[in-house]
Amino acid sequence: MVADRLLSRTLNPRSVALFGTSPAQSVIEQCQKLGYAGELWPIHPTRESIAGVRCFKSVADLPHAPDVAFIAVNRHATIDVVTQLSKIGAGGAVCYASGFAESGLQSGVDGSALQQQLITAAGEMPLLGPNCYGYINALDGVALWPDQHGCKPETSGSAIVSQSGNVGLNLTLQQRELNLAYMVTVGNQAVAGVEDCLEVFINDSRVTSIGLFIEAIVDPVRFAQLAHYAAQRNLRIVALQTGRSEAGALIAASHTASLAGRRRAYEALFARCGVAMVNTPAELVETLKLLNQGGALTGNKLVSLSCSGGEASLVADLSEKTSLRFDPFSAEHHQRINSTLTELVTVGNPFDYHTFMWGDRVATANTFTQVMNGPQDATLLILDTPPRPDQQSDSWAVAAQSLGDAARTTNRRGVVVATLPECVTPAVRAAANEAKLVVLQGLQESLSALDAAAWLGAHLPGELPAPVAMPNTTKLINESDAKNLLRQNGVSVPNGVKCNRQDVSASAQKIGFPVTLKGLGLAHKSESGAVRVGIKNQDELTLAIQSMPKEVADFLVEQTITDVVAEVLVSVRRDAPVGWLITLGAGGIYTELWRDTVCLLAPTTDAEIRTALASLRIAPLLNGYRGKPAGDLDALVALTQKVIALTLNEGLVEVELNPVLVTKTSAVAVDALMIAESK
Repeated sequence: MVADRLLSRTLNPRSVALFGTSPAQSVIEQCQKLGYAGELWPIHPTRESIAGVRCFKSVADLPHAPDVAFIAVNRHATIDVVTQLSKIGAGGAVCYASGFAESGLQSGVDGSALQQQLITAAGEMPLLGPNCYGYINALDGVALWPDQHGCKPETSGSAIVSQSGNVGLNLTLQQRELNLAYMVTVGNQAVAGVEDCLEVFINDSRVTSIGLFIEAIVDPVRFAQLAHYAAQRNLRIVALQTGRSEAGALIAASHTASLAGRRRAYEALFARCGVAMVNTPAELVETLKLLNQGGALTGNKLVSLSCSGGEASLVADLSEKTSLRFDPFSAEHHQRINSTLTELVTVGNPFDYHTFMWGDRVATANTFTQVMNGPQDATLLILDTPPRPDQQSDSWAVAAQSLGDAARTTNRRGVVVATLPECVTPAVRAAANEAKLVVLQGLQESLSALDAAAWLGAHLPGELPAPVAMPNTTKLINESDAKNLLRQNGVSVPNGVKCNRQDVSASAQKIGFPVTLKGLGLAHKSESGAVRVGIKNQDELTLAIQSMPKEVADFLVEQTITDVVAEVLVSVRRDAPVGWLITLGAGGIYTELWRDTVCLLAPTTDAEIRTALASLRIAPLLNGYRGKPAGDLDALVALTQKVIALTLNEGLVEVELNPVLVTKTSAVAVDALMIAESK
């Protein structure tokens, strides 16, 4: 991907060329339906017209180079068309055909080689796809989309980029009132991709929020730069990332491989970039709606209003796994709310305000005003409205109007939430829209959206991640050599001696008991029975040597670290193309048992490392649990930073220290797995 290849002309065209028959006809019909006012130029060697629009016989017959072309011919013909368009200076192309890199080698055709030919043919011309469904620009009435869709003309709204055409189609069909400004699918991202789309979205002042449905980011550093640029515009990004496979064979030797696959790497990348993550398409839609109507939340403190104790309990229960807080009202706040109610209503948060004032707009607005006039960052009104035409729902609209009245009076943020997504009527939407309140649909999705918006309010993009490339070949460094390299770079390791089987006893006498004995040349020594810790004397050492695997010829005899406060995993590894992934967590035998880890991207700060450590389940041990001494956090943070610097500067692929033994006065790496790039 070329960083300066802009898609603005491609996505905002004044002229569109179309290749193919049935898909081209669909594109013409969808453009006309959406109100496209530019030129449509179908190209077909034998037809006079397509969808009532006059055809041109060839590219050479066009009045001038089109701003974009929709190419829906077979994959081999696609390359020829792209070549012609590039030569005449076309503004871009959408390649609908599949059978390129995504298909591999089939029927004697190498799809990857074919895709490389396509890239060469494009030259400097931007290209979406191949294996791409197209795009919709509802702001300018453009629909290079060979199918039905749910978009309508918009003046502003969310922009979504999707690697999946079908998921993109599904998102356009949502009935949740998300104003969708752009839907762009990128397919294989052979030439232009996610980052190029982001650049167009960020530079379009009509875009109010950005959504991603992606499997991978091609250029994480550029992505991070664009996230910074978006945040400067007060434009936030929400991502739904799929394809959560485990890490590949390259790092299969390490514990970290099973703990930090692609999902964890992308979590770390998006956290660094100030991008919120969601888990479902519905959560993506609801979060974008919330951002469109008021932006990110100023914090995570909420108040919930409902006229049912059951709804109040449900809100409290479903919020437990989020960062959202429903704090009790202060005494003064409680008194003001209580003054608007009868003695039969108990004031709390979540707040069941009962139905005594149901349908009375003035009385309800009075109570809601006193509730909203508080320190919370948003006030929710749980409101499920009878949706059928034969059902009366006027009083539900009154409740929404009352929240709007209170929001206007207090100038505070209100949100209408339907527990079930279908229980929203046009009257309730109209009441909410009039007061500039968003209507969220589905209680679980709504709470997830609020959680994401609160996270965005507290997190801006940080330092750019360090670039990383995948090594060609790798080699495992034995533990003795690894520890020598660690020692040379200021990382504390136990005093130790590398020796053969015959010299183990003499080495132990030199170091002094208690000692630890390790067999070298094995990735997982503990599982192979090649580790004995805390050997107190010569007799125990003799038994330990005899129990070692027979194939082990070389050993490491080390000082045993005592008075340990906690065992910690510290790992840094290449996770191309995302970045250098730092994993911190519970170490030793608890690493895979507890799976208590947190991930960051390099470079990182001491404060970020401390915050990450504080989020672990083992944090109480590090801080001094039940009267026991606290660990030396300064030493642990310093060790982590030295391991990061070593990994990035020495051409390493991965360094995993497990465990690092933290004592009152030190942090010592007693086990080291190190993988280097082969030269």
